[in-house]
Amino acid sequence: MIDRKNFVVIIVLLLGSAFIAGCTSQSGSSNPQTAVPTTIQTAVPTTVTTLQTTALPVDTTLATAKPTETPADKELLHDKGMLTVTTYKAYNFKDMGYEFVNPGDTFRITIKSDNPVIGYAMNTEQASGLEGSQHLPYYESYSTKVQWGLITPYMIFEKATDSSKEFTFENVEPLTYVVDARWMSYDKIYQSTPPFRYEITITNMYNPNQTRKTIY
Repeated sequence: MIDRKNFVVIIVLLLGSAFIAGCTSQSGSSNPQTAVPTTIQTAVPTTVTTLQTTALPVDTTLATAKPTETPADKELLHDKGMLTVTTYKAYNFKDMGYEFVNPGDTFRITIKSDNPVIGYAMNTEQASGLEGSQHLPYYESYSTKVQWGLITPYMIFEKATDSSKEFTFENVEPLTYVVDARWMSYDKIYQSTPPFRYEITITNMYNPNQTRKTIY
């Protein structure tokens, strides 16, 4: 038989074991679980920058090319009048914008007349003497060519009724154009001719070789 003393020791040992076991159990259950860190993903807001494009105004006007100005002929004179067998008509180029004609100046003369007339250009200084007999163009019976006397003529028409001609000058000088019917008084066929109509046109012809511009 177990004696009383040993029995008490056994009881004490059992109680001690139970106590230790209980403490161990409570200690295990009370240990806190290590928290697993939670990663929070913060969304970074994306900023969308909208570029505002300013629409430039569109010019819908059709581009029109400026026409190139082409030099052209210029009518300087157009005159109508009456002549007799003893008269003439003089036209000073100064009145048409030419105080002097220059090398390269080109003119077209057109004469229409009911009866034959003589047309010619001459130096304006000479034209002052047209009233005199020495500046009177006429025909001699022995020749079909006009006799000019002291006149130095340019742009000549002989017995013109419907004639046109161009002439380019080579000198610098003041110029006068003359429509002359006085030769008729030297011809028996025309001496008794009544007053008649005539018409003259003087045109400056465009010439790229002109040495200066015409002043109108």
